[in-house]
Amino acid sequence: MEQFDNWHEFWNNFLQKRYGKEEVQTEEDLFFQVARTVNRKPVSQEVFDNIIKQIYSDLDFKQDDILVDFCCGNGLFTYELKNNVKQIIGIDFAQNIIDTANKIKSAPNITYVLGSVTEYMKTFKETWPGAIPTKYLMNDSLAYFSASDLKDLLFYIKSVSKEFKFLCRGVPNEKLKWNYYDTPERKEFYHNLLAKGDLTNDGLGSWWNPLEIEAISENLGIHCFVRNQELPVSNYRMDIIFSNK
Repeated sequence: MEQFDNWHEFWNNFLQKRYGKEEVQTEEDLFFQVARTVNRKPVSQEVFDNIIKQIYSDLDFKQDDILVDFCCGNGLFTYELKNNVKQIIGIDFAQNIIDTANKIKSAPNITYVLGSVTEYMKTFKETWPGAIPTKYLMNDSLAYFSASDLKDLLFYIKSVSKEFKFLCRGVPNEKLKWNYYDTPERKEFYHNLLAKGDLTNDGLGSWWNPLEIEAISENLGIHCFVRNQELPVSNYRMDIIFSNK
């Protein structure tokens, strides 16, 4: 992953650097650790419930589904999906975040794995012989990947699963960027980050053009559906559903 080193450092130390905490101590800290916040406060219960509801709707879970949750973080959302699938494999590259998931958001049918999602999918058949995922999820994390990363990930998914549905939600939409940078101060902040070459964009990551995502999908023969999110969840992000059905 081209930006692995930048993002590994960012997320492995995020809770400590942003909030001065070495580990999760409260329920709020779970949201802080994976930046599921608005104005430095946990997203509202309404927004959290809307996200879970939309995931269920988009992925149309069946009881025998095997779900792979890319960039699962500390299991904040992963854990909420456990009752409607056979098995969940959550992957994240930050050790302290995976440690939190195993400590606080574990379940008999959830396995949390430390590592790069692209490298893990590359060797999935060897790591999980006989297991064929039917559903995939990436929640608010594509912004941390490059176009070549996405191409590789989709290629590996296609090689592992003959039939699949992959929900990649919460992707910053380049065409809606100014809904986020909606004041002179925020625009100036954005341009200052660009001038400094800050790849993390203060944690938001890269803006994606939906046409680029559609082109990658078409090149691989994968169906792609793009939908912009709506408030109260977001007015600058989009959800993408990839499938080969």
